[in-house]
Amino acid sequence: MPRVTWVPALFVSASLLLVASEATAEAPSFFPSDVQTVFFISKSDDHNRVDYGIHLDAHCTPLTNDAVFPYWREFENSPPVRVHTLGAFEYLAYGISEQRTVQKTPAGAVHHLRLKQLSTRRIEIITTRGPDGRCLSQARSTINGKECEFTSAYVQLAGGFIVPSVAFVDLHGRDLETKQEVVERLRR
Repeated sequence: MPRVTWVPALFVSASLLLVASEATAEAPSFFPSDVQTVFFISKSDDHNRVDYGIHLDAHCTPLTNDAVFPYWREFENSPPVRVHTLGAFEYLAYGISEQRTVQKTPAGAVHHLRLKQLSTRRIEIITTRGPDGRCLSQARSTINGKECEFTSAYVQLAGGFIVPSVAFVDLHGRDLETKQEVVERLRR
């Protein structure tokens, strides 16, 4: 089974992360053609999650080679659901190690990226224009050896209050052919 390369020290308690983040937190900038959530990462210690959005132009192509951006979506103590950028330390756990647009067409684009803590998995984001004229996106990656739509990751934390470790990470998606849910567990 593949090994997880998450940095356990970075998954400190949600309250500590939120206190540290709120001092410098600001709302991410969303533009009219953006897809605000392409996929997300949730964890076991609260209901908040890190969403990954993509900045798109009017043709549904990425604005730049670093168009994908992570941000917090806080569901705890809502409504309203609050959003804010990641703090400096949070980029180590949830950041992107590389990304670039590899293909542009009149109808959309293909954008590749790798997350810092899942660096062995390439994620491909396909953007298109929907029937209603809005931009759409689909993240794809290999899950259980099959090319799938990648929808989310779930991090199960274990032990420790100040510095919990990661017990496992579940990758969630849908088989592109059968549309069946696919889950792959990555252990440390």
